[in-house]
Amino acid sequence: MMQELADKVWKNPGFHDAAHRVELAWLTKEIGGILDGHADIKDATRLMRSAAILACSETADHRRAAFRVATCAYDLFGADQVPLDQALRVVLTRLGNFPSIGTRADVASARASLPLMLAAEEIASADAHEVTINGQTVLLTDFQQKLWLNLIQSRRIAVAAPTSAGKSFVLQGYLSALFDSGQPKSIVYIVPTRALIAQVADDLKIQFRGLEQDVPDIVTVPVDAETTLAERAIYVMTQERVQLALGAHPDFSANVIIVDEAHSIADGSRGVLLQWVIDDLLIRNPASQILFASPAIRNLDVFGRLFGLDDIVEFSSVEPTVAQNFLVTTVESATKGKLVIHTAGDGSRALRQVAKLQLTGRSRAEQRNLSISRRCSDTGIPTSSMPMARLKQKVLRSSLQS
Repeated sequence: MMQELADKVWKNPGFHDAAHRVELAWLTKEIGGILDGHADIKDATRLMRSAAILACSETADHRRAAFRVATCAYDLFGADQVPLDQALRVVLTRLGNFPSIGTRADVASARASLPLMLAAEEIASADAHEVTINGQTVLLTDFQQKLWLNLIQSRRIAVAAPTSAGKSFVLQGYLSALFDSGQPKSIVYIVPTRALIAQVADDLKIQFRGLEQDVPDIVTVPVDAETTLAERAIYVMTQERVQLALGAHPDFSANVIIVDEAHSIADGSRGVLLQWVIDDLLIRNPASQILFASPAIRNLDVFGRLFGLDDIVEFSSVEPTVAQNFLVTTVESATKGKLVIHTAGDGSRALRQVAKLQLTGRSRAEQRNLSISRRCSDTGIPTSSMPMARLKQKVLRSSLQS
């Protein structure tokens, strides 16, 4: 029933016209430009009703659109004229995006004002998304809950999800749960760069901070042959460092293997080394739980075929948590500092003009950058100039987030 209604909303040209106006109005407001034909509160209320229906759809495009238009409408008009805070809360609940509810104070406190039926719907849905991590009760998104359930069942997983999906939060919570008991445990967390070693290690140290159980060692450097292996440890290393540890300790193995940025297995010699390291770890402990994580890969079955694993659970994150906007800056006049900004939406849409900007007080270096930007834009390459980056940083990394 709801799917049929969602399909009907999606086929209505009026919905897409209103969504177009609201998104452009929101972007124009953020950028500070001037564009005729702004959306009004009537557009916002109609879109919120549509978003509440589309959020119940099983179609990914419908759910992404529901998130985009609901967050745009709320950010544009707030809750002064109509209770868009309550409407946004309903949309986020139906999308299973509970963490986003707490990012705005009025949305976070809006449940008390919801009609009884909608409040009861939210409570029932929230109960299904509630888990306990490190003694704290948290609400997860649909994707995070699916990942959590597969992890605690010790399944081997191949997952494709963008950074904004929140997989690191769930993964770190799972790793801390593994060390609740005093049993020996060895985790190998493979990352592609040294910068990520530091980032992941710092995040894990924060995750274990204040916990009562015996905190595992966070090892980030190769363990030489003279060093005794810790009974409880998380080894956060590149494939090169893991290789050194494997060579130095014939008894080095892992209960859990995490391969971050797993698509790098196709990167030439380093990819070959990554495959060799994983193969060796699986030979040393065939029962190892393994997680292949990548921000965007379609053929997740490649990991099972590559390592001869027929029990890998494959799934991708399609739920919207951040709706990105790709903006193209075109220079009309480098000497006068006139810019025209277009949006391509999520990158799949035709360019639409958002606003015109007039830059002032430019230095010679800024003028030179502006001229370079103009020459590049003439070739059809989306670019941004340094003056634009300084003046409107949020434009170049624009995203809608409740």
